Order: sequence, then C-alpha cells, then structure tokens
Amino acid sequence: MEPVEQSVMGPMPPPGDKDDGERVLGMNQEDNFPTSSGVPSGVMDQGYIDERSRKPQLIFRYKLRALMVHGAAERFLKQTRELKLLDLGAAEGRTALEIDRLLPGGMIHGVEYATNIIAKNVSFPPNVKIFQGDVTALASDLEEGSYDIVSALALLEHLSNPVAAISEAHRMLRPGGIFVATCPNPFWDDVADKLGLLKGEHHECEMDRRSMIASVEQGGFEFVSFEPFMCAATGLLPYFRLGLEPSTAMKFDGLLRSLRVFNWSFVNQCVVGRKSA
Repeated sequence: MEPVEQSVMGPMPPPGDKDDGERVLGMNQEDNFPTSSGVPSGVMDQGYIDERSRKPQLIFRYKLRALMVHGAAERFLKQTRELKLLDLGAAEGRTALEIDRLLPGGMIHGVEYATNIIAKNVSFPPNVKIFQGDVTALASDLEEGSYDIVSALALLEHLSNPVAAISEAHRMLRPGGIFVATCPNPFWDDVADKLGLLKGEHHECEMDRRSMIASVEQGGFEFVSFEPFMCAATGLLPYFRLGLEPSTAMKFDGLLRSLRVFNWSFVNQCVVGRKSA
C-alpha cells in the first residue's frame, strides 16, 4: 500500500443505499454521499486545513486531542512506546505527528479522504504515513487486526454514519486494542457556531455522551471510559493568543473534573472502547 499516490478508497455506494445497522439515537445512518462539488459531506476544505498550521486555537485543539490519545494509551494499555496506531480522518497529518511525538518509537498510519490536503506542507518521518481512503470502508491492504490503537479525533461528528467508521476501527485493532474518539459537546458546538467560531467546519451529526457510548458499543467495542476535556475558558484563550500550554490545560481539566460540578464547562468529549481479547 503506497501513501497518497495510490488511492485506497473503496467504491462509493449508490444514492439511497442505506446501512442495515440499527440507528443510533436517531442519527442518520446513510453514507456520506458526494455533494454537488463531488466531495462527500463532512470533508474539510483546503482553507480550514491551511489554518491549522497558523491559528493558535486550531493548533491548541489538535494537540489536546493527541494528549487524550497518549493518556488513553498510558491508562488502558500501560504502554506509551513502540505502539502501532491508525488515525482515522488524519487530515494533513499534523495530529499524527503530535501523537508520534507523545508515543515515540512506534508506527503511525493515517487515513484521509481528501487527497489534496494530505501532506500539505508537512514532512513526515519514515514511521508516519498518511494514506488516501474512506474511513467507513478501509482498504484491504491495511493490515487487519494489527493496531494497538485506532483514533478518530474530531471525526465522528463529520460522518452521517459514524458507526460504520467505528466498526472498521474494531476490525483493524488487535484483540485488547483500544479505540479513542473525541467529539465536540453539542451544546458548546452550537454556541461556537452562533458566535461564528466554526467557520469551515461541517458537522453531520451531534455526538453527546449517550450517543458516543452507544456508537462505540454498536461498533463492537466494550465501553471503558468517557471523559470530558478542554474547559470552555481555556479553549477560548488561544483566540486571543493567550493560550496555556496544552499539557498545562490538561492538568487544569483534571482538577475541574475532580470537582464534577464543572463538567458542564467542557467543550470536548473523549470515549474509549476496548476490543475483546
């Protein structure tokens, strides 16, 4: 399997061909069909990807998500080195590079639908590769059952059929491996949208605590953890170039979570599932 140059996306289903799986709390289970531009709904555009290299709030967010993956590996795998990880919805690969920094010595593969944003002004070490593909129908030449971690960071809300991607994650994991997914809190997502802070983002469904856990279980996983993260206050600071270091923000999050009464203030959510051994 060759990165970028060789397409690994399976054929798109015909319009109207619905998934036979159970609906998740009313979410639309139709596949992400191409829009009039030929690009499936939910795919990030080039402008948004360019902004991820320079806007402090976007850099802060992807680094926090990478820290959530590191924390899950440390907590549930008891290992933070020499892991094999598959990142679904990898975009241009900056999150994959951050995960590689936090979990050194392993192999990181990413899958991204939009060929034009893969490797956009990003250089990768030999152990990090981004492939073009469909996260709801992964290519057969990705090694099934071989990954320690599959991540879906800020991905599921962009899909009409998130369970399809989660089921694919389950197929790719080794027994005992973990699936780590993050999604924005729908309440704060709505607030941010009304404030014009989500320009360039295209969300297809809302994923709250109940729907995230239900989706993980319907995808075949044992649910092991749900954790809110990124307090609204710290999440706003980078917009004014006053952001904390992501590691410091995570410590602050931990303090707020221990108080419980402030759980409403978290902008993002992380769910972890484990594949049965």
